[in-house]
Amino acid sequence: MKKVVVAVVGATMLTSCATDPRTGQPSFKETFASDDPCSNNSRNIGIAVGAIAGAIIGNQVKHSDKGRILGALVGAAAGGLIGHDMDRRRCELARVAKQYELDMTVANVSADGTVQAASDPAQASTSKDAGVGMVVEVRDKQGEGAQFDSNSDQLTPRAQSYFTAIAQSYSARTMASHIQDPAERQKYIAQIASRKILLIGHTDDSGSSRLNADLSERRAKAVTEFMEKQGIPREVLFYQGAGESYPIADNASEQGRARNRRVEIVEVADAGTFERFLAARKPRYAFYRAQEAAARPAEPTAPAAQQKPATPAAPAKLAKEKAAPAKLAEAKAADSRTGARVAAVTPAASAQPAPPASSRARSSGPALDFGGMPLAKSGALASIGQLESNKSYFSLISSAHASEMADLADCTRDRPRLAHGVKSLASGKTYRTSEFLPGLYGKTWTDQVNAHQIVLNKVSVLAGDGSLANLPEFKVYANYNPARNSNPAPDVSISPEVNTYLGERGLLYRVFLDGRAGLSCVDIVFHSEGGPAAKAGRIVYERGAVQYAADFKPKIYQK
Repeated sequence: MKKVVVAVVGATMLTSCATDPRTGQPSFKETFASDDPCSNNSRNIGIAVGAIAGAIIGNQVKHSDKGRILGALVGAAAGGLIGHDMDRRRCELARVAKQYELDMTVANVSADGTVQAASDPAQASTSKDAGVGMVVEVRDKQGEGAQFDSNSDQLTPRAQSYFTAIAQSYSARTMASHIQDPAERQKYIAQIASRKILLIGHTDDSGSSRLNADLSERRAKAVTEFMEKQGIPREVLFYQGAGESYPIADNASEQGRARNRRVEIVEVADAGTFERFLAARKPRYAFYRAQEAAARPAEPTAPAAQQKPATPAAPAKLAKEKAAPAKLAEAKAADSRTGARVAAVTPAASAQPAPPASSRARSSGPALDFGGMPLAKSGALASIGQLESNKSYFSLISSAHASEMADLADCTRDRPRLAHGVKSLASGKTYRTSEFLPGLYGKTWTDQVNAHQIVLNKVSVLAGDGSLANLPEFKVYANYNPARNSNPAPDVSISPEVNTYLGERGLLYRVFLDGRAGLSCVDIVFHSEGGPAAKAGRIVYERGAVQYAADFKPKIYQK
């Protein structure tokens, strides 16, 4: 079979092999990796990859040289069509970038959905995976107000001009007009119909994360609608307001913030590649800027006075006492368990509805004591306290993230980073569904800390990218004793903001409580393989103007 494939690829490439202008001879570099943005890199690689794939399919269907040759020729034709389209588009984008003096970069999307290193479109080279998709970043060198009016989703006249030119390079009708052979033109139109185009709006991290996400979504939608007006079918168009969640540069400098303010155009060949691209995206945590740490008072010379713990309930009674706060969430979780799927919101920083205004106000009640130790004595906030490994939470989920997130290991120095989901222009609905991470599909998690029952309802995290499916409910039942009251009202009830950080070994679920009832934040590390109890956790709270930390390792509520 190898000889057949090599022969077919070689014969096919004879008609597409480029000539080195310096020697006049066929050149491998000019054929497969030319620096000229208007070369046929992607087409030639598409032919080669398509021929190999076609030969494999032909061999499976009919075990003969004839079947393999026919399959290889069909695959080469299909691969060439896709690659030729990408070559022409990259060429057109390079011209647009030069004409309008845009800061534009182009990167290829591999078959597994990962994005290769970006480069200037005039210097873009291709690899063996070229032809699957492209990611184009567009920034206007004239500054922030050159693309959109200030705090608006209205494109400026200048931006309308260059987005018109960009949209034309994505128009199947425009691109098909360059194909002379009617049969080839029809093949191209049929193949291009399955593609997906995603417009993503990005901001820097200045100001409110929620406002950034909202504005970036409106702007992404505006560009998507503008591209539809240029003849691109709305059925293939999608948009996302990613806000500040996917930085590509350090927000500490104006230059970095300018790089992060960008529009991204993602084009892939089909729905399968689209799914893999979305699942493969991961934020660059190293560019997440830590909050300035508030000045902390000196530690008390003597331990702070603690509330006298109520006598813990016997294990047999514990399930009963948890039933009241968990009842509603369990009823809703039952629906989730049947299919364990939910509309995804992409990415690791999640699209979250605004918490009710009532839950945003700080509690005027007394701060609760969870029997912890002063934060200054506990070392790094993300250390896991009593656990023998004594590593940071980020070390527990990923070795890479441990170094990237050193500044954000302290949850009091982190902040919510919000992004809206990928939405279809045709329907306005979130694009896809995704399976949940094990155990995190609407379940209730709870633990008793210093006699206070802490409950997290509706904990749902998607498996593909670790994004939040919905906001949880955070409740505290102070000095909980079912013997005195079997159906109490919660002393603290919050709809908190949440960040999720997914690593190869687990998930960090970070809950922001904004000082309500003296509570600052909660970190929970869930096992990647699931399990009835969290791997580690900590609740941070303030008492007597001093911050404390207490271990908190919730378990799944069981009736």
